Amino acid sequence: IQLITLGASRTPKATNFAAGESVTMMIDDGSAYTITWTDSTWGTGGVTWVNGSAPTLATSGYTVLQFWKVSTKVYGARVGDVA
Repeated sequence: IQLITLGASRTPKATNFAAGESVTMMIDDGSAYTITWTDSTWGTGGVTWVNGSAPTLATSGYTVLQFWKVSTKVYGARVGDVA
């Protein structure tokens, strides 16, 4: 489980994220920053999102995201928000 508080817009990396692993991220975005999920460490083209597009982060509290890696591709889904 990773807890992240954004202080600016970011493009995170998935370095050392091995096939068969998963990670839960809780991202606190209090100032309407954005995250770009296209770094090549997430796989060709970046994260493949359930529902087709990256979620918008909540502007208060945490947005909870789940990621899992199959072969060389990372999939992601928004779990929900925690106030």
